[in-house]
Amino acid sequence: MGRVIRRRVQQAWRAREIQKFVPLFMGAFLFAFFSRWLLPQPVREFLSQILIVLLGAIVGFYAGVFTARVYREYREVRRNMRFREGERFVLAYEAVFEPQREMLYQQAVSALETAESFLQTSVEGRNRYVIVATERFFEARNRLQGYTGWADHYTETVSVVHNGDESRYYRILLHEWAHIITARWNEDAPVLFLEGIAEATEYHAEPLTAHANALYFLHYLPSYSLLRLLDETHFRYREWERSHYAWAGSFTLYLIEQFGLARFREFYTHCRQGEEDCAFQRAFGMSLGQAEMLWREYLHTHLPESARAETLQEVLEHRIRWAIADSEGIVVVQALSEQMVQMRPDFWLGYYGRAHCAFWVADLHGALHAFEQANAAPVQSDDALRGRAWFECGLLCDLLQRRERSIKCYQTALQYPDHEDARAAYHTRATRYLATPYDYAEHYRFLTEVQEAN
Repeated sequence: MGRVIRRRVQQAWRAREIQKFVPLFMGAFLFAFFSRWLLPQPVREFLSQILIVLLGAIVGFYAGVFTARVYREYREVRRNMRFREGERFVLAYEAVFEPQREMLYQQAVSALETAESFLQTSVEGRNRYVIVATERFFEARNRLQGYTGWADHYTETVSVVHNGDESRYYRILLHEWAHIITARWNEDAPVLFLEGIAEATEYHAEPLTAHANALYFLHYLPSYSLLRLLDETHFRYREWERSHYAWAGSFTLYLIEQFGLARFREFYTHCRQGEEDCAFQRAFGMSLGQAEMLWREYLHTHLPESARAETLQEVLEHRIRWAIADSEGIVVVQALSEQMVQMRPDFWLGYYGRAHCAFWVADLHGALHAFEQANAAPVQSDDALRGRAWFECGLLCDLLQRRERSIKCYQTALQYPDHEDARAAYHTRATRYLATPYDYAEHYRFLTEVQEAN
């Protein structure tokens, strides 16, 4: 209880919650102090009685609200939840998972044992819970959206959002059990290493995947330093939080691979907010910044060539898609497309990037040639962008007065899912152009509509 109160007070102070009440308490203290000279005795007693009654009413009101909320929550949980008691914890699961009850329990036991084995730390006792429920269940209880699991090391409770994917469920359990276990090492570790050791536990059996994920995001943000991620506000920035988790896990795995778990645990145990670099220097004999540079060198040069090539291809594919969708410019799309064609001559996307650029520099025959290369490539996709490529090929054939070919392109485009972004949706237009050919007047009219909409 003392640890809980201390942590809550520290968090409240950092969140500037306590500071809000400081002027109030100071004002009350000064009023009580000076009222001895400013107010007569009967008035002071009367005001004191009013304040006591008012304070009692406020406390009673909030106590009643809290009690009612707890009772409603209790009834809701008893109605929707089922329980399975085990030797080391109690599994609480939503009623919809009743057919999977034993699987959920056995996976939770296996994940706990695996995490203990990797971290070389066992947890004693059985007063802990594993809560498994749907996302809707947790949303109704004001849990943060976008997360798949939580761990409360004060009550030693693990919560998991389960969507039916068993492998994902197991990985989440590994991650959250790691939080429960490493809280025994240090309750106040900086978030970079707090999440890093949990990610390392999650990917301990496939470290290459963790390093490849980190390398993927380093291609996007090469100058983003790990030192910024020591601050929780930066780490929890939602737009890039996935990359922060990936970097933290890869960096922690790298330290464990190079120096061993015992050295990392020694560092983790003595690491405190604001003293990270000193603790790192004592444990590893180098600064945190120097270790980060060695980790970056490891990712770019020591990972297997196949893993690095596959990661770069994935980055190129996503960058081409985003560059075309966001209209980043011909120079960017052209450079990315040429690199994709060199790395993956069997993949359609690089040729589509070439066609996109050729069309917008009015090289219609060059664009048609690139479109046909994309259509003939051995490796295709079945997503909305592939359908849009067929649609654009149809537009081009109409402008070149190749009506039979354009009709086939439109028909093929309609076999793919439409684009979710209304600006890139093409099914309605493809249906219209099947009946009426696309020409330069329609081209000008459509571009004018887009310009006015923007």
